[in-house]
Order: sequence, then structure tokens, then C-alpha cells
Amino acid sequence: MRILSFAISILFSTTLLSQSEQSVGIHLGIPIVNEKLSDGHQYKPFQLLFYYNFTNLLKGKKDDLFIYLEPQLVWVHFSPDRKKEFEFGANLGLEYRLNFSEKTALIGAIGSGPHYISVETPQQVKGFIFSDNFTLGIKQSLGNSGTDLHLRTRFRHISNANLKKPNRGIDSWFLILGATKDL
Repeated sequence: MRILSFAISILFSTTLLSQSEQSVGIHLGIPIVNEKLSDGHQYKPFQLLFYYNFTNLLKGKKDDLFIYLEPQLVWVHFSPDRKKEFEFGANLGLEYRLNFSEKTALIGAIGSGPHYISVETPQQVKGFIFSDNFTLGIKQSLGNSGTDLHLRTRFRHISNANLKKPNRGIDSWFLILGATKDL
């Protein structure tokens, strides 16, 4: 509980330090490469990603390094068809923006966080897991509106750090489309 209280106080203190560069957004992650499970099914997760960056560690520099929070709701489809399942959780990460101009940036991000999956597969037990993400993309601002469009690709690995068996993990690749709005 002390660790959670400490993390929340750090989050709020960094939020107060960086009011001018915060943004919120929503992204849709469409699976483009799915892991084929040993039972013959493909694990196809469709992601609804909420995005909030709350501090720029390179404030005043040419490029940006944001700490971000990304709550996620995930609908899992299996091919061939079987019961639909779900995941949910949140990732905390670092997002580096290589700014080519005021309006265009190349994005690289890494994040991880606790999640829950409702299905047990030959690779992964259901319940508590971690979601680890590596993202590369581009951000394009729409004029002076404070709105940015995002096109990203992401590799994601989910597993439970060997807390239970089976724990071989599940890997997926996504195409992510979305928008953010400056606060």
C-alpha cells in the first residue's frame, strides 16, 4: 500500500509541474500478426487504448520524452471461432518524440503494466498478467488545433512472470490509429 501511495504522489507532483504539455487521446489497436496457439487457434486482440501523458522530461529541448499512462480494454477474437474473451489493464511508459518540425514527430515508446485476461490458453493461464509493449510510429498535428493524429505499430508480449503455469506468453503485432488533444 505504501508503494501505491508513493506512486500516486509522484504522479500528481509531476502532473502539477507540466501543465502546458499534457494531452489525452484514444487509439484503436488492430491486430496484424497474431500468435497461433498450440491448440490451433489464433489469439487476435483488438485494443481500445486511452492515452494520457503527464510530464515531459525534456521540457524546453528540441525533442520530447513523455511519461504516459495507457488504460486498455481489449476484446479477444479467436480464429477459428470460439467464445469471445477480454483483457483489461493499464500500462505506464516512456514515449520519445523525435520532432522533425512543429507538426511532425517520429515516436518510439516502451511500456508495461498489470492486466487481466479472461481466457486460459495452452500458452497462458487466465488471470493476472503483465503487458509489455514496444511501439514505433508517427504523429502529425492538425494545424494549430491542438489535435494530433497518430499512426503506430506495436509489438506486445503478455505473460505473468512465472507466477502460475502455463506461462509461455502470447505475442501480437498491432497497427494503431488514434488522436490526441492537448489540454
